[in-house]
Amino acid sequence: MIKDKYSSNMFKLAFLSISLLLTSTASISITIPKMQQTFANQSATAVEALVTASNITVMIFVLLSPFIVRVFGTRKTVLTGLFLAGVSGVVPMFSDNYFLVYISRLVLGAGLGMFNSLAVSLINDFWSGDTRNKMLGFQSVGQTVTTFIAGILVNYNWHYSYSIYFLALVSFILFLVYVPDTTTKDDLVTNEVVEKPKQSINSYVLFSSFGLLISFALLMAVFLKSAGFVVEEKFENASFIGTALSVYTLVGFLGSLLYGYIVKITKQYTFSLSYAIIGISFLIVALAPNMFVITLGMAIGGIGGSVFLPIAFGTILEKAPANSGNLAISIAMVGTNLGTYLSPYLLATLGNLFGNNTSKFSIIIAGVLMLVLAVFYFFIRNIFKQANEVGELQN
Repeated sequence: MIKDKYSSNMFKLAFLSISLLLTSTASISITIPKMQQTFANQSATAVEALVTASNITVMIFVLLSPFIVRVFGTRKTVLTGLFLAGVSGVVPMFSDNYFLVYISRLVLGAGLGMFNSLAVSLINDFWSGDTRNKMLGFQSVGQTVTTFIAGILVNYNWHYSYSIYFLALVSFILFLVYVPDTTTKDDLVTNEVVEKPKQSINSYVLFSSFGLLISFALLMAVFLKSAGFVVEEKFENASFIGTALSVYTLVGFLGSLLYGYIVKITKQYTFSLSYAIIGISFLIVALAPNMFVITLGMAIGGIGGSVFLPIAFGTILEKAPANSGNLAISIAMVGTNLGTYLSPYLLATLGNLFGNNTSKFSIIIAGVLMLVLAVFYFFIRNIFKQANEVGELQN
């Protein structure tokens, strides 16, 4: 039974607030075309790498996070990470120096990485059942908020979009006030060093984490390439792409609110359906004749995206070995962040392989591969289900 203080709205809000900026890579991708004008002496892939650079240090610090928590405690680790993210995240607001911006993105990733896996695993530790599913769904709110703000501000100046990282200050204050040192749940949020069961991972966690790596490398295509796509195709009202991306996250937010109910309906097919919906949305965007159809495609993508990550992490937490939720999520986070970091390079490689480096082709190939993954995971899920049924009969 969860104690009343863990059920309070402000306590929940404090935990959810630290997820505000975890998906900010997608949020500020709208700045890429204007950044390419500023950094004209850099290749398109190098400018895209500015957006995803933070993910490589997120990956590193996700792995270091358990050791940092052991020394400083969960609360201080989260607060330190939020401080680093807030300070370094706003550097691009004030600089046109490519290397300074790149370094600031690396420091940002270090800050986010310190509490990245904790943002998910702590929810699993404090809540369960429908409450846990709803909390995991609510985490997508951050991307909705930051993408909407960045999409508006980029119309004035791409530098302004990076002001979203001031939100880290809001998260810092909420966590500082509502998650005090005295808050404990199995000694998780404490500054004391405690003896905990040894954590381990299994084949499911490794397999799923690799799948997330591939998935996120493809998923980022619509964020990295959509702004360039509307410029290449010379669409009218091309600046509306920021609003279209906001529609993606807005629909994703609405879907996140209903995540717990969606899973009850789609059950074991949720994962495959999310891939299929995302893949179809990518093809709609890439083949769209105007901005209205692009926005429609983004809205459909938001539906798939709203359940994709929660179901992935939720399933990993369920399948992970006992008392190993934090390690399992850490490994999964490595997959998501490495995939995001590698996305510009993978898309460039696929473009070179097929002799087509247009943004349109990148979105098309990503959509097709997402549909392939939908079919793959559908059959894999059925194979695992049949294997489990056979095992139960033998027992």
